[in-house]
Amino acid sequence: MAEKLKDIGSILQEARTSRGFTQAEIAPQLGVSRATVAQIETGRRSLKAEDLRRLAAFYGCSPSELLPRATDDEEVDGPAELFRSHPDLAEDQGLSSFAGVCAMARALTHLEARLDIDALAHPLPVYRIERSDTPWQAARQGHRIAEDERRRLALGEGPVRFVDELLMTSGVRSARATLRKEIISISVADPEHGLLVVVDKNLSLEHRRFRYAHGLAHFLFDTEAPWRVCISGATPDLVELRADAFASGLLIPQHGLRRYVETLGKETVGRAGPTVLSVFSEGDGHDKKGESRRVDGRQRKGCYPITLSDVLRTAHYYGTSPRVAAHRLRNLRLLTERELDQLETMLQSEKHAPIDGELALPPPALHEMDSLCSRLAVLAASALHRGNIDVPRFNELADLAGVRVADRERILAITATPPRQERETSSQRSEAAASLGKEHS
Repeated sequence: MAEKLKDIGSILQEARTSRGFTQAEIAPQLGVSRATVAQIETGRRSLKAEDLRRLAAFYGCSPSELLPRATDDEEVDGPAELFRSHPDLAEDQGLSSFAGVCAMARALTHLEARLDIDALAHPLPVYRIERSDTPWQAARQGHRIAEDERRRLALGEGPVRFVDELLMTSGVRSARATLRKEIISISVADPEHGLLVVVDKNLSLEHRRFRYAHGLAHFLFDTEAPWRVCISGATPDLVELRADAFASGLLIPQHGLRRYVETLGKETVGRAGPTVLSVFSEGDGHDKKGESRRVDGRQRKGCYPITLSDVLRTAHYYGTSPRVAAHRLRNLRLLTERELDQLETMLQSEKHAPIDGELALPPPALHEMDSLCSRLAVLAASALHRGNIDVPRFNELADLAGVRVADRERILAITATPPRQERETSSQRSEAAASLGKEHS
């Protein structure tokens, strides 16, 4: 135990010094004296889980980064280490709690094994990611890999309808849960339940979609960390910055965004470039020199600035929050910094106003499936039909998935294989139709 405290203290000291803080500056964050901080860093005093979370939030990192890594002889247990750093996550065992979601993910993994379903039929790719030393490098990495992922998943340039179902196709579970107030989302990897992204159920639908994509980024980039907790209000480090850039790029592709803005009557090429273009011609190929022509675009159509209506429609189309859409437009130079600030002010003033109706925008068409619950319920019914599980076990899994007793018969009905007699009748009809065709010819 003493040796472990020394290891933790050494990591805390390195984290502090690498960020340029003194022990006296850290002490107020923990509500202790400088001498107590010195005792913690030398391993003579233990650190509470709450204090570890405070330091992680202050440093802008995950609590797991302030704990010793497992040795080669030790097995990394992501959930156990996560619960050790955040013991309150394991206290509530309800279905809508984080622990309850983990239990559902484990049950689903075991059920897929019984049914011989390869949940990782399309495993996540391995990207070669160089270390980023600046925020600019981290953001560029996130945007670049987002484009690669859209190509890999054949998403084209349109919006992503169901982000949680999209993650499921790559073997990443996603779910909603009641999390502690300051926690936005949790990404955790474990052999028992696979890759799992859990977001706070109290977030808006648009925000949850963003956090699902954000969690996918952690599994693509941060493969060494068994878990990561994203905390509201914490100063984002390079890892979080890269994940944010990935999420915005995955949800709003740059080429599709340009085309959509053009359908709103706004030019995109001219706003991202000069107002005067130079068009050069090579001539006719008979030793005649080419010539250039200057094209003045200052009076072009569609040169007007992006309005709040354009931002809201873009956000509605791609299923994101207006602020995500506005910053994506700024990154593509379709908005100036001044225009972005003006729109940010307008968005804040219209935060609680029902402006969707005034813009003739229909009610949100996006419906979020609870992919983890629905998949567990359907596979449980299939397993019962195949004889892989019995009725009591089916009811246990249905309870875990939150399926009402009144709905279970219907789930069993729609997952049942058609009777053999009915299948033979269909086959006989096909043969009869083929025979009839021959006679007619």
